[in-house]
Formats: sequence, C-alpha cells, structure tokens
Amino acid sequence: MALGIGFLGDVVVSLDGQELKVGHARQQCVLAVLAVEAGRPVSLDQLTERVWGDDPPAKPRDALHGYLYRLRQVLGDDAIVRTSGGYTLVGAIVDLHRFSEFVGAGRYAEALALWRGEPFAGLSSPRLDSVRDRLVQEKHVAETELAEVALREGRHGEVLAGLIVRAAEHPLDERVAGQLMLALHRSGRSAEALESFERLRRTLADELGTDPGVVLRDLHHRILTEAEPSGVSLPEQPLKRRNAVVFAAAGVVALVVVVVAVLVNQGMPTTPSSSAPTGKYAARLKSGELCVTEGRDRQTHDGPPIAVQGACSGEPPQTLIEPLGGENDRIWWDHPVNGLGCLSAMGGSAQEGARLEPWDKCRDDMTFQQFRFERVGEDRYRLRPLHADLCVGVQEPLAPGAEVVLEKCTGGADQEFTVERI
Repeated sequence: MALGIGFLGDVVVSLDGQELKVGHARQQCVLAVLAVEAGRPVSLDQLTERVWGDDPPAKPRDALHGYLYRLRQVLGDDAIVRTSGGYTLVGAIVDLHRFSEFVGAGRYAEALALWRGEPFAGLSSPRLDSVRDRLVQEKHVAETELAEVALREGRHGEVLAGLIVRAAEHPLDERVAGQLMLALHRSGRSAEALESFERLRRTLADELGTDPGVVLRDLHHRILTEAEPSGVSLPEQPLKRRNAVVFAAAGVVALVVVVVAVLVNQGMPTTPSSSAPTGKYAARLKSGELCVTEGRDRQTHDGPPIAVQGACSGEPPQTLIEPLGGENDRIWWDHPVNGLGCLSAMGGSAQEGARLEPWDKCRDDMTFQQFRFERVGEDRYRLRPLHADLCVGVQEPLAPGAEVVLEKCTGGADQEFTVERI
C-alpha cells in the first residue's frame, strides 16, 4: 500500500490513491511534526514542544496519545511505529522530503511542480513555522536555478516578468538582481538594467554597509560598455552574494551534500572576553564533540558555502575572536578563498531563524556583528547578538550538518558552545 502525505499546500493524505481524512488542525499538526522527521523517532516531549511550543495544554501527553491513536486508526498501525525513542512515521511518501531531494539533485522543475500553495497551510507551531521558512527559501533557490538555465539557453523573455517580481521580493539577493539585469539587457532594456543595479547598490549600502559583489559589478560594466544588447556575451556563472559563509553547527535534513572544511588548529586562551588578550586570537568553537566547520549550502548543490558541525580535522577556515571589552566579542573568519570577514546576522536581521554569515567589512557601528559571550559553565558560553534579544542556537536534530541560527533563548544545551584552547 502506498501512503502519500502532502504538506506543500493544504494537508493532503492518501492511501493507494484514495484521500483520507486525518482530523482537525491540531491532529494534522501532530502528523506534520512526525512527517518532518519521517523515519526518525520523535519523543513525546519533542512532540509537545513542536506541536504547542510554549503553550501546551494541561495534560499534553494525554492529548498526544489521543491524537496518535486516531491517526493510527486512519493510517494503519504500521504507519506510526512506537519504539523506546518515541513515535516514528514509516513507509510514507512525504512531498516536502521529495522536494528537498529533487532540489539536492538539481531537479528543480520537478521540485517546484510539487508545490500547491503555502507549506502546512492552516497549521502553525514554532517548529512548523521554522520548517515552512526553510522550504520557502529552498523554493526560492529552485526558482533561481531554473531562471539560470533559461538565461543560459537564451530564453530571457520567458523569465523576465518573474524575475521582476522576485527581485522586488528579495531586494538583497545579488544573484536574482544579476539575472534580472541580464534578462533586461538581452531584451533591449539596458537602461532599466542599469537602474536595477543602482537600486541594489543603494539597498546594500543602506541595509548592510557593503557593495555589490565582483561578478555583479563586472556585469554592470559589460552592460555599460556594450552598444548592442543583442550581441553581448555576458558571464554565465551564478551571480552569488560574495563571502556567504554562514556560521552554523548541527542537524542536517536528509540527503544534504556537505563538503566539510574544519576550523584551523591554532592556539587561543581559555575565555573569550575579559581574560583574553586584546588582539584577535584563533579559536575552536564546538557544540558537543564536533567543531564548527564549513560545507555547501543545503539549499543548492552549487550555492554559497555555509558552516556546519563536523569532525575536527584541522582544516581552514580559521575562526578568530576579537575581545571588545567586558563580555562582548567579535567573531572573524579567516578563509583561504573568501578572505577575512566579520560574522554578522544575515542582513542585520533580528528575527528568529536568521542565519549568520561573514562579511568582508567589519565596522564598530554594526551591533549585529557583535556578540555577548555569557558563561554557562567552566568553558561553555551562550552567544547573544547585541542587536536582538535572541541567542545563537543549533537547529535540531543535534547531528553533523544543520545550521546555527538566531532563536529564542531557551537555556537548552543546543545553545551552548565550547570555546576551546588550541
């Protein structure tokens, strides 16, 4: 029997092609949480937190047992298996996992064809909201990759209207901006292409204090110096944001291809702030027994690299800590390819789920590039950016590969990092 579960739009569940009714929104939410972790056990405590967040009912376990009983009646006892680790959804084809698999394999058209609307439509919980945001980001990547293919094949007219909309929706995305410039230029609208570059340049300067990357500047120069847009040969390489190496540390979604490069082994003092020397010093940041390392962005096989948690192998990039006085520090990345950059909350965002990434500019007036190292143990610290009432935390599951993002300060072990002398 084929059990299909769809969350890329309204919740749709079918068995051998026949649609099933799986109950009200809260019961659907339980199924969604299990489906996100399909094939992996989810404990009752995890279900409680991921279904209700900070506002569980008086007897959440009783409620969960009721929901799980009714779901097994509909789906079959063998669809939700109880083990010592919790409850596991098995044997189901879940569209959101197929979507991530297709994206990871570069099958972007097939991935986008799975979308029927907003993910988890009608459902809401802290966990599902976070997954929804990630899926929307992956969809954006897939759309960007498809536009790239169309431009390389000379089909700029097919994607121009969509690029205009997407550039407005993602005003800081240099790759989309470059695609729009190229499509406009090849459509004989070079003046509009140059205007879009100027809008991006102003936005980057105002929002991030930086300039467009070298590929985009080169594209701008080519458009300026070509008399006839139809005869121009423009760069085909992806127009990515430069230095997009994100500081992260654990838990990857299935089928992610990770290329790991671990922090360099060079010495540093025990504490990151008041007892440290005044200059920058090399650091090894760890979550558990794994180091913060670098790997490819899970959203696209050829996208910008991000930092992930992996084995401590002594490879670059090197992490440097710069004490600023008191408990405040800056975190630098000295990367063999991207150079030296200061760790920043992505786009200066103070929202939950915001990534961290290094930029090549590091300014004293950028509070989203400064962190407070709060001691929570002999050599463990909670990292809090100065511009937000949030903490740096490891996304679940706590295993090699997932990102570190800004999230509510829960005091959990996933928000504690070791600063180790090396």
